[in-house]
Parts: sequence; structure tokens; C-alpha cells
Amino acid sequence: MKKIFSISFLFFCFVLNSYSQDQTRYAITTVEQTGDLIIITYKHMPVGDESDADYDVSVRLTRETDKNFNIKMTNAKGDIGDGKFVGNNRRILWAYKKQLPKGLPFDDIEFELTITKNEGIPGWVWYTGGAAAIGAGTFFYLSKQKEENTGSVSTVLPGPPIGRPY
Repeated sequence: MKKIFSISFLFFCFVLNSYSQDQTRYAITTVEQTGDLIIITYKHMPVGDESDADYDVSVRLTRETDKNFNIKMTNAKGDIGDGKFVGNNRRILWAYKKQLPKGLPFDDIEFELTITKNEGIPGWVWYTGGAAAIGAGTFFYLSKQKEENTGSVSTVLPGPPIGRPY
């Protein structure tokens, strides 16, 4: 009985550990404005051994009173985009006047942080491979069309010249 309990407990811990490794914990800790720059500080603590993985970090502007208001932050630098952004005191520097020249349109804007783990092959690889495949297909199609349009091709080569012209 003790052995069955131990095996069941180990299985439960394995399942719990496998489930928790797919999760990540992150939160915005501070947002402050300095001139035309908004500085967002956040912490990102992945669960499990995912601290060396690449993550995609993005921020959206939302409003609690208007669910249709949703703007993706651009013109930002720092710990945003694709990279190894794990730990406390991660910073995003947003030059908001470049994206919103008139300033922030409302006083009740909220910043929504999204962090997802990058998995698999990046999208640009798929686009490049697809373009190469289309290019190769077009080349072979056009070369086949050229052969069909020229008719029969002679495989007999002309002989050498008989003599030198004077």
C-alpha cells in the first residue's frame, strides 16, 4: 500500500510540474512619465526551467470604460519584442509622442502587458521558404513553356569550318 501511495504521489507531482512549466508569471510593477517618455517597469518570472527561453513581449493600451479602445504600442525600446526578458526590473521605454502626437487621448488608459514564449520556427523563415518555392516553381514552369514554344530542338552540331577565309 505504501508503494502504491508513493507512486501515485510521484505521478501527481510529475503532472503538476508538467502543467506548471507551461505557465509564466509577469506583471507591470510601475509606470512613470518623464517628459515625452513613458517608462514601464515589469517583472517576468517563468515557472520551471524556462528562464533561458526567448519570449515575445508586447504592450497594448486599453480602457476599462471602452472595450473597443485597443492600441498596440510602437516606437518602444528596451525589454520589448523578441528576446530573453526574464527577471525583475525589466524596462520598456516608450516615446509615446511619436505614436500619439497629440498625447494620450484619455486619462483612464491602462497598459496591458503580454508575454508569450517563442516556440518553433520564426515566421520570417516560413515567408522566405514560401517565396523561394514559388520562385523555383515559376522558373521551372516558364522554362518548360519556352521549350514547348520553340518546337523541336536539333541535337546535331555543325561541322568545323573547311578552310580559313582570306
